[in-house]
Amino acid sequence: MGINIQQFLGVCYSTSIADEKRWQASEVRSKVSTELANIGPVAPQLTSINPITMLPNIAFKQNEECLNLNIFTPDLDKNLPVMVWIHGGGFQSGSASLPEYDGTKLATAGNMVVVSISYRLACLGFLRLCDLSHGVIPSTGNEGLGDQITALRWIQNNIHHFGGDKNNVTLFGESAGAMSIACLLGSPVANTLFHKAILQSGAGHTYSSVEKANKVAAEFINSTNQLGFTLDQLPSLSSDALLRIQAHFLARPDVYQKFGILPFTPVIENQLLPQPPHVAIAQGKAKHITLMAGTNTDEWTFFAALLQQDIASKEALNDSISQLIDAEGIDRCLTQINEQLNSRNRPINFQNQLSEVYCEFWFTQPCHRLLDNQIKAGGRAFRYKLGRRSPKEQFGCTHAADIGFVFDITDAHFHGQEPRVSQLVHEIQSSWAAFAHNDTPATTENPWPSYEENMCYMLFDHQHSYLTEHSPKSIDFWSRVSDQKLASF
Repeated sequence: MGINIQQFLGVCYSTSIADEKRWQASEVRSKVSTELANIGPVAPQLTSINPITMLPNIAFKQNEECLNLNIFTPDLDKNLPVMVWIHGGGFQSGSASLPEYDGTKLATAGNMVVVSISYRLACLGFLRLCDLSHGVIPSTGNEGLGDQITALRWIQNNIHHFGGDKNNVTLFGESAGAMSIACLLGSPVANTLFHKAILQSGAGHTYSSVEKANKVAAEFINSTNQLGFTLDQLPSLSSDALLRIQAHFLARPDVYQKFGILPFTPVIENQLLPQPPHVAIAQGKAKHITLMAGTNTDEWTFFAALLQQDIASKEALNDSISQLIDAEGIDRCLTQINEQLNSRNRPINFQNQLSEVYCEFWFTQPCHRLLDNQIKAGGRAFRYKLGRRSPKEQFGCTHAADIGFVFDITDAHFHGQEPRVSQLVHEIQSSWAAFAHNDTPATTENPWPSYEENMCYMLFDHQHSYLTEHSPKSIDFWSRVSDQKLASF
């Protein structure tokens, strides 16, 4: 007999956060419903474009009362492992209810409970206004992170009603979802609420200092004023009006120049996140949590398409790299980059070279530092890399390519449709489920030692999956990049 998955959608996990509660901390909702329901509203957000299809992402009803979660469970009467998905979207977009996050197939394949959670985004979830408003507006910039913690508390209190074991909770998330997990690992109020974590294409170097967060807020208020509003009016404006201000803010070239593509991020402040995640992990604050983390081989090509980036000259390439690496190190950097591109049979051109540098700075090296810090602190860790190339050759194995394999929701045009696709789905789902059940991603088909044993990682490649080691030359080169540089990217 097959497993029959029950879906509980749009389950509200928090008390109200709208109207006079806007920008206040969420709190666990005491009332629990085990009735089957419909998809809940998503967090207010601007329309986002999928750079792979170049089409708008599917829109759902938006509402500030967006703190809901979805549960996919094989059996209400069991005590099964729980996997909690935290979606990405640059802390600005996304939802637990996107169709590509449907947990039915993963729950079936792994015989476990899968939960996906929503949280406040961008100006409603990661904008610090408490200092500029002298405390009148209570937002610390960590409301979205606090929502994730509220959801985890709700799960601890209630997941037994849905057949889940509160003592076996694994977080998994991609991009900003993985970056959020790194923050939760470093948060003393969060890292007792789960037991394992899988970080897909995101790690512990994405955050804002209070100083930076206040500068972001000042520029947001600048846009507010340019549109004829004031700081004092923000609490009473409609969410649509706030999104108009946010759109104006994000469209300004100076905002991108000052803050990069992620102006809204968790903030290092005393209450929820007292120190940078990579520092907390290095100090052993999360060594009781087993980690698995990984990246895709061509992460930046997604963003190059999104930003319509096209580096057409050596001068433009060197100018971009010089913002990250001292001028005297550029030639050595390009030599290393060319070796990496050649090893994957990727064309060497100016854009691919820059994409490879950005992939290292924003994804590969933060992932390596996260796991290295965890191991040195006495924790346990596993590493993977996804190398399955898209039929859309310009993307290679780009950002977010892993999601389709994890949830078994692949796209023929983007992932392909040959037998290797379904084989990868099976291998990845089996490893993720093994990690949730057994504290290791190793399976009978894919033995997988912990990262600390010999620095080996699992490469889910174009033709097959196998254990491999990092190039010592690559490790030596990138180890020279400071944590400060990685965090400032």
